[in-house]
Amino acid sequence: MAITVVFDFPTGSVEQYRQVFESGGQAIVDQPARLHHQCFANGDGITVIDIWEDEESFGAFGGIIGPALAEVGLEATPDVRRTYRTLSQSGEITDY
Repeated sequence: MAITVVFDFPTGSVEQYRQVFESGGQAIVDQPARLHHQCFANGDGITVIDIWEDEESFGAFGGIIGPALAEVGLEATPDVRRTYRTLSQSGEITDY
């Protein structure tokens, strides 16, 4: 079952977000079960949204992302929700 994970960082900065990638290294990027990732502004902070193939894959990622977030001073409780459908720019519909 695919899931969407939302991280809200009300006072997080884009610089901290970029530092997470430096801190976690290639393991942050090399996540084949992560289907989508985006970061956007949210008031004075940022929000990150990931879509994962399943909750187990996201859970395994916790050992990578948790320390990287802590190292740059970001704290968040992920909001995990079931994903039913995605629609690509090319019009491809994927139901989960």
